[in-house]
Amino acid sequence: MFKKIWYEEMIQHHILERQGKEPLNSYYYATNYPDVYAAAERTFGSWGEAIEACGIDYSTVRKYKTWTKQAVLDEIRRLAKAREPLYSQYAQNNYKPLYMAAIKRFTNWGHALKSAGIKYDEVRLRRSMTPEEIKKEILVLFRKKENLSYTNMRKNYQYLLAAGMKKLGDGSWARARHQCGILTNYRLNSVKNK
Repeated sequence: MFKKIWYEEMIQHHILERQGKEPLNSYYYATNYPDVYAAAERTFGSWGEAIEACGIDYSTVRKYKTWTKQAVLDEIRRLAKAREPLYSQYAQNNYKPLYMAAIKRFTNWGHALKSAGIKYDEVRLRRSMTPEEIKKEILVLFRKKENLSYTNMRKNYQYLLAAGMKKLGDGSWARARHQCGILTNYRLNSVKNK
């Protein structure tokens, strides 16, 4: 079997023939037309250069947007103006490329919002709690005879679990409970209940 040799004009013709009918991003081409993709990379230097050689603006076909700091800030402000929720989990679920770009450019979502002029404390779902507030909430649950096992906390009180582990337990939920004076071993209790 002979291998097809792709010339510059053949590659351009292939791309232009599919414009508007199929995606022209690099992932699609590398997956569906690997021979054309490889030839374009060799001939033009990159897939983007091959697209540009066809007279097509590569930014209109690329799958992933290139985010500058300013682009991140502009998009966050646009979402705020449109009254979209801006808490972290919502951004991760609905605007993942923006969220990931914000992390990359600003180290975390809160810093990106602050840089865009938005008060993070006003949009975040999880509130920032002091160690005393965390202890108080854990003890309220304990007095209500709530199951304070890691599994139950993760299912029903994730914000409190995360805060307790971070600020009281040095990464451990058991140590966080001990800091509250709760010495019950919930692992042993769950084994007894089976």
